[in-house]
Amino acid sequence: MTDTGRSVTHRTMVGAGWMIAFRVFTRVAGLGSTLVLARLLMPADFGLLAMATTFAAAIEGLSALGIQDALVRDPEKNRDLYDTAFTIQAGRAVLTGGIVALGTPWAARWFAEPRLVPVLLVLAGLSALSGFENIGIIEFRRDLHFGMQVRLLVLPRLLQIGATILAAWTLHSYWALLIGTAAGRLSQLAMTYVVHPYRPSLAIGRWRDLVGFTFWTWATAIVGLAWNRADPFILGPMVGPMALGMYLQAGALAMLPLTEFLVPATEALFPGFAAAQVQGTDPMQMAPKIAVALVMVLAPVAIVLSAAAGDVVMVLLGGQWAAATVPMAIFAATAIFAPIGFVCNTALVARGRVRANFIPIAVMMLPKVIVIWLAARTGSLAIVAAANVALLAIETSLFVIILHQQGVRLAEAAKGMLRGIVAIVATMGLLYETGLGWQLGTRPVLAAFLHGLGIGVLVCAIYGALLMLLWLVSGRPAGPEAFGIGLLRQVIGARKKPALHSPGT
Repeated sequence: MTDTGRSVTHRTMVGAGWMIAFRVFTRVAGLGSTLVLARLLMPADFGLLAMATTFAAAIEGLSALGIQDALVRDPEKNRDLYDTAFTIQAGRAVLTGGIVALGTPWAARWFAEPRLVPVLLVLAGLSALSGFENIGIIEFRRDLHFGMQVRLLVLPRLLQIGATILAAWTLHSYWALLIGTAAGRLSQLAMTYVVHPYRPSLAIGRWRDLVGFTFWTWATAIVGLAWNRADPFILGPMVGPMALGMYLQAGALAMLPLTEFLVPATEALFPGFAAAQVQGTDPMQMAPKIAVALVMVLAPVAIVLSAAAGDVVMVLLGGQWAAATVPMAIFAATAIFAPIGFVCNTALVARGRVRANFIPIAVMMLPKVIVIWLAARTGSLAIVAAANVALLAIETSLFVIILHQQGVRLAEAAKGMLRGIVAIVATMGLLYETGLGWQLGTRPVLAAFLHGLGIGVLVCAIYGALLMLLWLVSGRPAGPEAFGIGLLRQVIGARKKPALHSPGT
């Protein structure tokens, strides 16, 4: 690998670290503010804002265009292109805000909550204003300056938390949550013009250069929205609010490796892939090794969350949530193969193959609705969870097939994946045979914590040893393991010798 290639990879890895750190910061800050606000506001206040934001977010999701992704992957930095993107972005935001405002009376009737009217009108205004953010900040992603991007996100988040707590202390009303939301969005809007000198203007001359990419990005967002919202929409009337809450919370806990590690990592991968393409490297050829390397990293976490699901539920949620244990143990399996779909998705979009990226999600949308509906009729949350995992595995397989059709070499990654599967199955088999894993959460909280911690240490030791043994026995092939070790050495070496990389890379 050339110095330039190493530099891009290193900066992408550092960027992933920045994004993961921001996600951890957001979680910790959000938890702290929630603990304070829960003592200043009533549960109904949170529920009211949740109704409003759910409706507004659904409308915003329907109009997602992917304009910024199009700019990240475009090889040129052209003012006309940026101004056209800004104009489309602003127009989309104004249109979205208008639809939210027009739909406010309907939403108030649907939720039987007249107080939603002023709240949604404020959210509509904020939605419209958000489209006027300085398009120039996209260069932070494009040029892999993730540190600046995270700083741009952190200050508005801190202002939002501070404004919310201060308003809640003063008003003791749901308006405090809305005031905090407004403070966060408006401060972020202002900061985009403070941190970057670019000043956009209205133009539409380059719309043809963006419309093809953004159309398929929009189409993918639509089917993705249907995919993500299908479960609660179908399950709610069939199983009731309590069982639905158990199911959703089980999924949220099991998906922590994805939401807190994989999502921010792939956010950093996209501009990294785009930069690699500009320098002559096909990101789709890079995707298989990166995907399997991420599988190998997340697999032990998935095993622990599955085997110690009872302990995790007891420690984090309490005994009243015991029914979430089994679906959580099943859902945890998604972290084993989900990285493949995430990375393939990112590589296809970075390569400009947005139509190919749309196909697997669109193909699986209707089968998911049918299968989840049939599974829900059984009344078993475990069956519904298993059906969901199976559907996601099929979607992942479709992504792999598409990459193969695009001429991507899969042999080395497939062999690495096979070694990983052997290590995963052997580790799970040992846990099952010893009786340490997959127990209901009947222990006290401290005992459950210690038992889960013990399973975590044991899984990491067994899985890591097996994986390295299989790699050594296979003759140390140039597969995902070697790729991961090379990245680690590169990051360490770059910290020791930063002068090795040329300034322009």
